Amino acid sequence: MNNKSSYQTNFDTTTTEINPFIRFDKDYVNSNEGLLKIVLIVLSLAAFIVAQFAPNYGKVGFFCFVSMSSFWISLSLFALYAFHVVEKLYNFPWLLAEFAYSLIWCAFYFVSSLLMLIGGGVASVAGMFGFIACALLGFEAKRNYIRYVNKEIAQGESISAPSIP
Repeated sequence: MNNKSSYQTNFDTTTTEINPFIRFDKDYVNSNEGLLKIVLIVLSLAAFIVAQFAPNYGKVGFFCFVSMSSFWISLSLFALYAFHVVEKLYNFPWLLAEFAYSLIWCAFYFVSSLLMLIGGGVASVAGMFGFIACALLGFEAKRNYIRYVNKEIAQGESISAPSIP
């Protein structure tokens, strides 16, 4: 009696092409990711400026913190992607970090914008900017989560090819 079983093992090969040079990529500015970051930067700055005209209560201070920190973090991420620093530092889990940032700031924007809408007047205009930024951050969080689960890299090329047994 022969109990020998024959198993065929297939391996998928993934090749990641990384360009280690820091350079400006004008194509990133015109890409969907780049435009999303630009819109988020502009919205965060507009929300902060409008909130400066609202009566100064604690909720305005929290909203200003959320909008300005979102502005600076998004501007930093935009610069890191536009100059391909993310590609150079590919070992860092960029998608996971960006997912966490987007999710946390989406919640911050939601709460602070809701508080701003309660006051009415100029504060409600800032709150509307905040809700739009909240929606953009939620979309970005979803996109980054899907990319992270699919084991994509943040920037660069990843080519998968099945091997021939």
